[in-house]
Amino acid sequence: MKSKNSKLDLRVGGVPEHFNLPWKLCIESGSLIEFNINASWTDFYSGTGAMVQSLNDGSIDVATLLTEGAVAALAKDDTQFVLFSFYTKTPLIWGVHTPSKTDIHTIEDLKNATFVISRYGSGSHLMAYLLAESLDLNLDTLKFKIIDNLDGARKLFKKGGNYIFLWEKFMTKPFVDNGEMHRIADFPTPWSCFVTCVRKSILKNHREKIETLVKNVLKTANTLKKSDLAEQLIAREYQLEIPDVKNWFKTIEWQSSINLDNKLIKKVKAKLKQLDII
Repeated sequence: MKSKNSKLDLRVGGVPEHFNLPWKLCIESGSLIEFNINASWTDFYSGTGAMVQSLNDGSIDVATLLTEGAVAALAKDDTQFVLFSFYTKTPLIWGVHTPSKTDIHTIEDLKNATFVISRYGSGSHLMAYLLAESLDLNLDTLKFKIIDNLDGARKLFKKGGNYIFLWEKFMTKPFVDNGEMHRIADFPTPWSCFVTCVRKSILKNHREKIETLVKNVLKTANTLKKSDLAEQLIAREYQLEIPDVKNWFKTIEWQSSINLDNKLIKKVKAKLKQLDII
């Protein structure tokens, strides 16, 4: 294990969404410097699948991943990272979206749809199976189209078609409000939605600093939740309306301390095995 007094450069990644604002605030504040941690943040617009690849190839050291995406990735033998702690206590509320011009108008019409996903192994891909299962659809006949990210879905949806796109409902709400897409249902994850993952080599040599990093981020998150300026800050940072931020705040609770809930991890793993994803 390296000396706690030596400087550690860390590359951290996450989706550019409101959940991760505590990471950005903690890093940008400079508060980690006193712990000899020099952290930098990278936005991953393509989501969990892209971060899994970057963790495995060493492009980043730490990332916040969707729980189901992390557990699915960890089922593979060549994974170069571990699940370190849950980041949130609450589920992610996915919106089930269609283009404005479509033959799909209700959740029951999904049997005729193609699922739009950022990439295979992403949250939008894995949640498609959970949604299909809840509707008793044949999982072997599901159809997928890769669009990379939210902007890719927006471009595709302008053409219309029988597509379904699962994405966090508050991040898509501006495009629902302007008529680019319809949200026909909400679909929350059946577990805590985000986890913090760390490359094995980094954790082996710098566990104490990783613990310090995560503790400070969670402290920032819970300070943010209590702040009178939080709603305005999030609205400005992510181009959201204040009423929507107020509603989102009612649904989010970050962890208060490092927590690795193995019982919950086993629950996720069992569901992914049942769906034949792992």
